[in-house]
Amino acid sequence: MKRKTPVLFVVCIFAVLVSCGNSAAAANSAGGPQDSLQRILKDGKLIIATDLTAVPIQFKDAQGKPAGLIVEMMELAGQELGVTVEWQDMAWESLIPSLTEGKVDMIAANMSINLNRTKTLRFSSPYMFTGVFVMARKDSGFTSWKQVLEKKTLAATMGSSHSAYLMEKYDYEPRQYESAPEWIAELKSGRIDGVMDDELLLLEMVKQNSEFTVLPDAVRPDVYGLAFRQGIAEDNLVNWFNWFMTWEKLNGTYGDIYKKYVGKDWEPHPIIQ
Repeated sequence: MKRKTPVLFVVCIFAVLVSCGNSAAAANSAGGPQDSLQRILKDGKLIIATDLTAVPIQFKDAQGKPAGLIVEMMELAGQELGVTVEWQDMAWESLIPSLTEGKVDMIAANMSINLNRTKTLRFSSPYMFTGVFVMARKDSGFTSWKQVLEKKTLAATMGSSHSAYLMEKYDYEPRQYESAPEWIAELKSGRIDGVMDDELLLLEMVKQNSEFTVLPDAVRPDVYGLAFRQGIAEDNLVNWFNWFMTWEKLNGTYGDIYKKYVGKDWEPHPIIQ
Protein backbone atom coordinates (compact mmCIF):
# COMPACT_ATOMS: atom_id res chain seq x y z
CA MET A 1 0.00 0.00 0.00
CA LYS A 2 1.32 3.42 -0.91
CA ARG A 3 1.85 5.90 1.88
CA LYS A 4 -0.16 9.08 2.11
CA THR A 5 1.75 12.32 1.74
CA PRO A 6 0.97 15.17 4.18
CA VAL A 7 -1.35 17.78 2.62
CA LEU A 8 0.93 20.70 3.51
CA PHE A 9 3.84 18.97 1.84
CA VAL A 10 1.77 18.45 -1.34
CA VAL A 11 0.67 22.10 -1.43
CA CYS A 12 4.23 23.37 -1.00
CA ILE A 13 5.58 21.06 -3.69
CA PHE A 14 2.96 22.07 -6.24
CA ALA A 15 3.79 25.72 -5.58
CA VAL A 16 7.40 24.95 -6.44
CA LEU A 17 6.35 23.06 -9.57
CA VAL A 18 4.33 25.98 -10.88
CA SER A 19 7.27 28.30 -10.33
CA CYS A 20 9.68 25.96 -12.13
CA GLY A 21 7.27 25.53 -15.01
CA ASN A 22 6.96 29.27 -15.51
CA SER A 23 10.77 29.66 -15.49
CA ALA A 24 11.21 26.91 -18.07
CA ALA A 25 8.57 28.42 -20.34
CA ALA A 26 10.23 31.84 -20.15
CA ALA A 27 13.63 30.40 -21.05
CA ASN A 28 12.16 28.44 -23.96
CA SER A 29 10.39 31.47 -25.43
CA ALA A 30 13.60 33.50 -25.19
CA GLY A 31 15.27 31.30 -27.79
CA GLY A 32 18.92 30.32 -27.64
CA PRO A 33 20.79 27.08 -28.36
CA GLN A 34 18.98 23.75 -28.63
CA ASP A 35 18.45 22.58 -25.11
CA SER A 36 19.68 19.26 -23.81
CA LEU A 37 16.21 17.87 -23.15
CA GLN A 38 15.16 18.30 -26.79
CA ARG A 39 18.43 16.75 -27.97
CA ILE A 40 17.92 13.72 -25.71
CA LEU A 41 14.34 13.29 -26.91
CA LYS A 42 15.49 13.51 -30.53
CA ASP A 43 18.36 11.04 -30.03
CA GLY A 44 16.19 8.68 -27.97
CA LYS A 45 19.00 8.12 -25.48
CA LEU A 46 19.90 9.48 -22.03
CA ILE A 47 23.53 8.86 -21.04
CA ILE A 48 24.06 8.76 -17.27
CA ALA A 49 27.37 8.53 -15.42
CA THR A 50 27.53 6.69 -12.12
CA ASP A 51 29.82 4.66 -9.86
CA LEU A 52 28.20 1.27 -9.28
CA THR A 53 29.84 0.58 -5.92
CA ALA A 54 27.43 2.29 -3.54
CA VAL A 55 24.84 -0.13 -2.14
CA PRO A 56 21.89 0.59 -1.82
CA ILE A 57 21.90 3.72 -4.03
CA GLN A 58 23.71 2.38 -7.10
CA PHE A 59 25.45 -0.96 -7.54
CA LYS A 60 25.65 -4.09 -9.70
CA ASP A 61 23.18 -6.90 -9.05
CA ALA A 62 24.01 -10.62 -9.15
CA GLN A 63 23.85 -10.54 -12.96
CA GLY A 64 26.19 -7.56 -13.15
CA LYS A 65 23.44 -5.14 -14.19
CA PRO A 66 22.94 -1.65 -12.69
CA ALA A 67 20.59 -1.70 -9.68
CA GLY A 68 19.69 0.43 -6.68
CA LEU A 69 17.42 3.25 -5.62
CA ILE A 70 18.63 5.95 -8.00
CA VAL A 71 19.15 3.44 -10.83
CA GLU A 72 15.53 2.33 -10.64
CA MET A 73 14.36 5.94 -10.46
CA MET A 74 16.37 6.86 -13.57
CA GLU A 75 15.09 3.84 -15.49
CA LEU A 76 11.58 5.04 -14.66
CA ALA A 77 12.55 8.53 -15.86
CA GLY A 78 13.70 7.01 -19.14
CA GLN A 79 10.32 5.32 -19.56
CA GLU A 80 8.52 8.60 -18.90
CA LEU A 81 10.73 10.40 -21.42
CA GLY A 82 10.40 7.60 -23.95
CA VAL A 83 14.16 7.17 -24.28
CA THR A 84 16.71 4.46 -23.55
CA VAL A 85 18.95 4.94 -20.52
CA GLU A 86 22.62 4.20 -21.15
CA TRP A 87 24.70 3.76 -18.00
CA GLN A 88 28.38 4.72 -17.94
CA ASP A 89 29.99 3.08 -14.90
CA MET A 90 33.27 4.69 -13.85
CA ALA A 91 35.52 5.50 -10.91
CA TRP A 92 34.14 8.21 -8.64
CA GLU A 93 36.84 10.77 -9.48
CA SER A 94 35.94 10.46 -13.20
CA LEU A 95 32.26 11.33 -12.78
CA ILE A 96 32.51 15.14 -12.78
CA PRO A 97 35.04 15.36 -15.65
CA SER A 98 32.87 13.06 -17.78
CA LEU A 99 29.96 15.48 -17.31
CA THR A 100 31.78 18.78 -17.76
CA GLU A 101 33.56 17.44 -20.87
CA GLY A 102 30.20 16.54 -22.44
CA LYS A 103 30.69 12.76 -22.49
CA VAL A 104 27.46 12.13 -20.54
CA ASP A 105 24.16 13.97 -20.03
CA MET A 106 24.05 13.83 -16.25
CA ILE A 107 25.32 12.13 -13.09
CA ALA A 108 22.98 9.98 -11.00
CA ALA A 109 24.69 8.66 -7.88
CA ASN A 110 25.06 9.25 -4.16
CA MET A 111 26.58 12.62 -5.01
CA SER A 112 26.50 15.24 -2.26
CA ILE A 113 25.41 18.76 -3.07
CA ASN A 114 27.89 21.24 -1.66
CA LEU A 115 28.99 24.82 -2.29
CA ASN A 116 32.28 23.83 -3.88
CA ARG A 117 30.68 21.53 -6.46
CA THR A 118 28.02 24.08 -7.37
CA LYS A 119 30.79 26.35 -8.68
CA THR A 120 31.14 24.05 -11.69
CA LEU A 121 27.99 21.88 -11.65
CA ARG A 122 24.26 22.43 -11.57
CA PHE A 123 22.25 20.23 -9.24
CA SER A 124 18.64 19.19 -9.14
CA SER A 125 16.63 19.69 -5.99
CA PRO A 126 17.90 17.24 -3.33
CA TYR A 127 16.39 13.80 -3.77
CA MET A 128 17.58 12.39 -0.44
CA PHE A 129 18.55 13.65 3.01
CA THR A 130 21.20 11.59 4.76
CA GLY A 131 24.25 11.97 6.97
CA VAL A 132 27.99 11.35 6.98
CA PHE A 133 29.43 8.94 9.56
CA VAL A 134 32.62 7.01 10.27
CA MET A 135 32.93 3.22 10.26
CA ALA A 136 35.53 1.48 12.42
CA ARG A 137 36.36 -2.01 13.65
CA LYS A 138 34.28 -3.16 16.60
CA ASP A 139 37.42 -4.02 18.58
CA SER A 140 38.94 -0.55 18.06
CA GLY A 141 37.46 0.93 21.23
CA PHE A 142 36.48 4.14 19.44
CA THR A 143 33.30 5.85 20.62
CA SER A 144 33.53 9.00 18.48
CA TRP A 145 34.72 9.70 14.94
CA LYS A 146 36.95 12.51 16.22
CA GLN A 147 39.03 9.94 18.08
CA VAL A 148 39.88 8.41 14.69
CA LEU A 149 40.65 11.86 13.33
CA GLU A 150 43.06 12.52 16.21
CA LYS A 151 45.00 9.35 15.35
CA LYS A 152 45.40 10.56 11.74
CA THR A 153 44.31 7.20 10.37
CA LEU A 154 41.01 8.18 8.77
CA ALA A 155 40.26 7.33 5.14
CA ALA A 156 37.79 8.37 2.44
CA THR A 157 37.04 7.71 -1.22
CA MET A 158 39.23 9.62 -3.69
CA GLY A 159 37.42 12.64 -5.10
CA SER A 160 34.62 12.49 -2.55
CA SER A 161 33.19 15.47 -0.69
CA HIS A 162 34.30 13.79 2.53
CA SER A 163 37.97 14.23 1.65
CA ALA A 164 37.41 17.88 0.77
CA TYR A 165 35.45 18.44 3.98
CA LEU A 166 38.25 17.08 6.17
CA MET A 167 40.85 19.20 4.43
CA GLU A 168 38.78 22.39 4.58
CA LYS A 169 37.35 21.96 8.08
CA TYR A 170 40.17 20.19 9.93
CA ASP A 171 43.21 20.79 7.72
CA TYR A 172 43.61 17.03 7.51
CA GLU A 173 44.16 15.08 4.31
CA PRO A 174 42.72 11.58 4.77
CA ARG A 175 44.12 8.50 3.17
CA GLN A 176 42.25 8.18 -0.11
CA TYR A 177 41.23 5.09 -2.06
CA GLU A 178 39.63 4.65 -5.47
CA SER A 179 36.89 2.28 -4.31
CA ALA A 180 35.20 0.78 -1.26
CA PRO A 181 36.76 -2.70 -1.62
CA GLU A 182 40.20 -1.11 -1.24
CA TRP A 183 39.50 0.69 2.02
CA ILE A 184 37.51 -2.25 3.40
CA ALA A 185 40.61 -4.41 3.00
CA GLU A 186 42.77 -1.71 4.63
CA LEU A 187 40.34 -1.36 7.55
CA LYS A 188 40.29 -5.12 8.11
CA SER A 189 44.09 -5.29 8.09
CA GLY A 190 44.43 -2.42 10.57
CA ARG A 191 46.35 -0.12 8.24
CA ILE A 192 43.60 2.46 8.76
CA ASP A 193 41.30 2.89 11.77
CA GLY A 194 38.20 4.36 10.17
CA VAL A 195 36.46 5.35 6.95
CA MET A 196 34.22 8.37 6.41
CA ASP A 197 31.29 7.89 4.07
CA ASP A 198 27.51 8.16 3.69
CA GLU A 199 25.41 6.56 6.41
CA LEU A 200 23.39 4.23 4.16
CA LEU A 201 26.50 2.87 2.48
CA LEU A 202 28.28 2.24 5.78
CA LEU A 203 25.24 0.52 7.30
CA GLU A 204 25.11 -1.81 4.31
CA MET A 205 28.80 -2.61 4.72
CA VAL A 206 28.31 -3.40 8.40
CA LYS A 207 25.67 -5.97 7.37
CA GLN A 208 28.24 -7.64 5.15
CA ASN A 209 31.20 -7.26 7.54
CA SER A 210 30.25 -8.12 11.10
CA GLU A 211 33.62 -6.96 12.48
CA PHE A 212 32.75 -3.33 11.62
CA THR A 213 30.54 -0.78 13.35
CA VAL A 214 29.30 2.71 12.53
CA LEU A 215 30.33 5.17 15.25
CA PRO A 216 27.27 6.88 16.80
CA ASP A 217 28.07 10.56 16.31
CA ALA A 218 27.34 12.04 12.89
CA VAL A 219 30.07 14.06 11.19
CA ARG A 220 27.58 16.30 9.37
CA PRO A 221 24.24 16.19 7.53
CA ASP A 222 24.26 15.55 3.80
CA VAL A 223 21.96 15.61 0.77
CA TYR A 224 22.14 13.90 -2.63
CA GLY A 225 21.25 15.50 -5.93
CA LEU A 226 21.33 14.75 -9.65
CA ALA A 227 24.16 16.64 -11.35
CA PHE A 228 24.07 18.48 -14.69
CA ARG A 229 26.23 20.88 -16.65
CA GLN A 230 25.76 24.60 -16.10
CA GLY A 231 24.21 26.85 -18.74
CA ILE A 232 20.84 27.77 -20.19
CA ALA A 233 20.83 24.72 -22.46
CA GLU A 234 20.29 22.56 -19.35
CA ASP A 235 17.30 24.52 -17.97
CA ASN A 236 14.52 22.34 -19.37
CA LEU A 237 16.35 19.11 -18.54
CA VAL A 238 16.90 20.12 -14.91
CA ASN A 239 13.32 21.37 -14.58
CA TRP A 240 11.98 18.13 -16.04
CA PHE A 241 13.91 16.02 -13.54
CA ASN A 242 12.81 18.23 -10.65
CA TRP A 243 9.20 17.73 -11.69
CA PHE A 244 9.75 14.01 -12.21
CA MET A 245 11.35 13.39 -8.81
CA THR A 246 8.74 15.50 -7.06
CA TRP A 247 5.83 13.75 -8.75
CA GLU A 248 7.18 10.28 -7.97
CA LYS A 249 7.46 11.31 -4.31
CA LEU A 250 3.91 12.63 -4.31
CA ASN A 251 2.35 9.56 -5.91
CA GLY A 252 4.20 7.14 -3.61
CA THR A 253 6.47 5.51 -6.19
CA TYR A 254 9.66 6.99 -4.72
CA GLY A 255 8.62 5.81 -1.26
CA ASP A 256 8.08 2.27 -2.54
CA ILE A 257 11.49 2.19 -4.24
CA TYR A 258 13.16 3.74 -1.19
CA LYS A 259 11.72 1.05 1.09
CA LYS A 260 12.70 -1.68 -1.37
CA TYR A 261 16.38 -0.73 -1.17
CA VAL A 262 16.79 1.04 2.17
CA GLY A 263 14.51 -1.25 4.18
CA LYS A 264 12.44 1.43 5.91
CA ASP A 265 9.74 3.96 5.10
CA TRP A 266 10.73 7.19 3.42
CA GLU A 267 9.81 10.33 5.37
CA PRO A 268 9.79 13.78 3.74
CA HIS A 269 12.39 16.05 5.31
CA PRO A 270 10.81 19.31 6.61
CA ILE A 271 13.43 21.49 4.90
CA ILE A 272 14.62 19.90 1.69
CA GLN A 273 12.00 17.25 0.75
